[in-house]
Amino acid sequence: MMRSWLKTGVLVLAFATASASAADFDEIRRLADEGQRAVAISRLDDLLVRDPGDISARFLKGQILLDMGNLPAARETFADLTRRAPKLPEPYNNLAVIYAAEGDYDKARQALVTATQQAPDYAAAQINLGDLYVKLALESYRRALELNPADEASRAKLLALDSLFQH
Repeated sequence: MMRSWLKTGVLVLAFATASASAADFDEIRRLADEGQRAVAISRLDDLLVRDPGDISARFLKGQILLDMGNLPAARETFADLTRRAPKLPEPYNNLAVIYAAEGDYDKARQALVTATQQAPDYAAAQINLGDLYVKLALESYRRALELNPADEASRAKLLALDSLFQH
């Protein structure tokens, strides 16, 4: 399972999709939870062949791919979702998690800013954006100390911020 200091979002849609029932998704989630992720992905692919516009199935596929650590496939799935449903903040949030895991903090920031613009009340994206800014600040203070090891103010800020990720 992919671990990150950013947290993925969970998409909850209030509408039923034409091709997949709640029972289908429950079964697919059960398969994934039991470690049968390839089978779960295959089931989702079958659903997506029948209904390529099924946002819920596509999102769940992205989450499972992310859990499998298949960042390239998960990235493409969530990027596709941002094109298909650009108003949904969750795919942008999950893209940010992937970009951050790959060390592309600028793309992660851009994705999180988009997520927060789409849904200012989406707490996961707000938290992730804050965590990302802390991560960027940590890197800046570390670099400042490399350039000037005697800078006690930067050292104190670095220690204070570093303690946030310790808890």
